[in-house]
Amino acid sequence: MQLHIHFIGIKGTGMSALAQITPKIEDAIISGSDVDQIFFTDAILERAGITPLVFDPKNVINADLVVTSAAYDESHPEIAMAKELNIPILTYPQFLGKLMSRKRGVCIAGTHGKTTTTAMVGKILLDKGLDPTVVVGSDVPCIGGNAHAGLGDLFIAESCEYRRHFLNYSPENLIITNMELDHPDYFRDLDDVLSAFNELAQKLPPHGHLVIWHEDPNKDFIQTPAKKVTFGISADADFRAVNIVFNDLGCSFDVLIHSEIIGSVNLNVSGMHNILDALAAIALTTKLGVPSEDILQALKGFNGTKRRFERLGVRNGAVIVDDYAHHPTEIQTTLDGARRSFPGRRIRAVFQPHTFSRTEKLFYEFSQSFQEADEVLLAEIFSSAREKKSNGSGSITSAKLAELIGERGISTKHFLTLEEISSYLDQTLEKDDLVITLGAGDIYKVGHLLVSVS
Repeated sequence: MQLHIHFIGIKGTGMSALAQITPKIEDAIISGSDVDQIFFTDAILERAGITPLVFDPKNVINADLVVTSAAYDESHPEIAMAKELNIPILTYPQFLGKLMSRKRGVCIAGTHGKTTTTAMVGKILLDKGLDPTVVVGSDVPCIGGNAHAGLGDLFIAESCEYRRHFLNYSPENLIITNMELDHPDYFRDLDDVLSAFNELAQKLPPHGHLVIWHEDPNKDFIQTPAKKVTFGISADADFRAVNIVFNDLGCSFDVLIHSEIIGSVNLNVSGMHNILDALAAIALTTKLGVPSEDILQALKGFNGTKRRFERLGVRNGAVIVDDYAHHPTEIQTTLDGARRSFPGRRIRAVFQPHTFSRTEKLFYEFSQSFQEADEVLLAEIFSSAREKKSNGSGSITSAKLAELIGERGISTKHFLTLEEISSYLDQTLEKDDLVITLGAGDIYKVGHLLVSVS
């Protein structure tokens, strides 16, 4: 019997991906609802033949199952109606885990680099003709969006540690790109984060693989019954990059497997973090049986993902780039990559802190992460829907962060609105500038506005 599955919050990146792949795994009719605002996922859903409804309790009346975004709780009118009608309700990670259990699961986890690594793994397997199912947290041009509903037996999923969501999954293989304290509104400290990753690794079967960053200082804390494989730049990493060269188009490096060079990679994305992500993807797909020459060829065609050092365009000779970086390590890594690839340009970092809890917990670390920037422009803190409103009235502000960054000798300015930032850049832009918008909120609007002005 064909099920009617209704998705609450269907325009979310993860939810829209699930809505696309579900009909290939379940015999189901799909509907979904969200706010009336336009998102990039509207076009993706349209291509999949799904027209989002506006939130209304009546939307769930005929549903056999409701899948809800983690952004909503029981106070949401559609969820309340589903409960009143005794319609089963699953959260995004619960339903993703259910779908993954039908196939051979591959989880891509880590504090940073999940999206890019998932996209790289997906492209390699798609190019090889293995037709995996792929769920990724961004729009990825080379796989046709943020999801691919494949007929093969592999299920590749970007897997977030927030609230231990990834423990709903039972993977056969796992990548852990790195492990740091993030989501301080949930995790107590780094030990709490490590315990979550360790619990996920413990779920792997003995015939599976754990691919983990060799230079992660906490990698030995992670224990697993699976075979452990490392990647990195250290001489004793199983998969290693050497002869690394950066340029304004990307980077290149040679790949060693157990000290034997298997070939070279030319990436159309730059930064050491992208090299590490590529090594993780190479390690995993090698263990899945993909020949080295096919892996390296697939990576040559990888052109990045949306909001990961995405080149938006050029304005008066200045290069405008957007990046999702919202953690101090991500910011530092992104700016380091920019400095390596564009050594002659003035780097102007435009940062919008994301969530009061993260900004407060990592306040000092944020102030230390802009050393490669020539100028820092700070927007107001972008609050998450999951934060209590009271957090916004605390002592942590963008203005105070600007003061602390400025004390390190970096020209820093604080702005109350994105329009003010755009106007300031419009008046001061020079041909040798590299403008990078950074953050998980809506700071990308600044870059889009710059390149749209004639």
